[in-house]
Amino acid sequence: MAGIKNDEWIRRMALDYRMIEPFVESQVRAGVISYGVSSYGYDLRVSREYKIFQPQIRAKRLSDIQAGYVAGIIDGQGAISWAGERPRLAIRGDATLLGKLQEMLGGGAVKGDALVVERVQDVQYVLGQVLPYLAARRHDAAKVVEAAAPTPIVVDPKLFDIESFIDHEGDCCIIPPNSFALARTVEYLRIPRQVMTICLGKSSYARCGIIVNVTPLEPEWQGHATLEISNTTPLPAKIYSNEGICQLLFFEADEVCATSYADKRGKYQGQVEVTLPRL
Repeated sequence: MAGIKNDEWIRRMALDYRMIEPFVESQVRAGVISYGVSSYGYDLRVSREYKIFQPQIRAKRLSDIQAGYVAGIIDGQGAISWAGERPRLAIRGDATLLGKLQEMLGGGAVKGDALVVERVQDVQYVLGQVLPYLAARRHDAAKVVEAAAPTPIVVDPKLFDIESFIDHEGDCCIIPPNSFALARTVEYLRIPRQVMTICLGKSSYARCGIIVNVTPLEPEWQGHATLEISNTTPLPAKIYSNEGICQLLFFEADEVCATSYADKRGKYQGQVEVTLPRL
């Protein structure tokens, strides 16, 4: 009867079929967060490459007078539009006015006779400050709010803003409080067709409030696994590169699947870098 696979099976599959590469035949523990073969699993290492989720709002905090002034300009000369679901704010005017607005907002690009703000966070941040003043200038405030929606900044897996990440490479990574980082495994993995692989976090990190999440590695998937490392604490959290980060468990099925990840040409097949959400 098939079930969870032991250390001997893991060694054989790694050495004979390159299931894990590079492969460490015993568990390394001295002075590091452990990695390598364990009794019924394999502890993977995190590489030196990270994408830290830390959206930077470039727009400045407006005073009441400034917010009212910008509302007046938008009311008379501005346009709020969307490309798909991405907001775009364009304010028309002469060079003097546009220069003043650009300095006031701390961003945007002058294109022809308009100051254009396109970065999602910046548009929504500006609108959040200006909307009350804009609504007060019009009789139907509800329509103003509706026209400018969506005002909140949303993490959307179908429309992910890559500018929310800061790239980092080093011997360690500091994750901001209540944030997360994407990383990848040192190891390149080749999952056999009859095997489903589950990934769990290391207890050394879990006891510090650091959660590692990796979705199951499906039959015949291969690549460097992308890791999501969450810091659930109100303090910065430190991750050590080239040390253990998570443990793989290998489960062999009683029967081989009809369709593997390779058969359906999965969108994350063969990934070698830290990979963002794809549709």
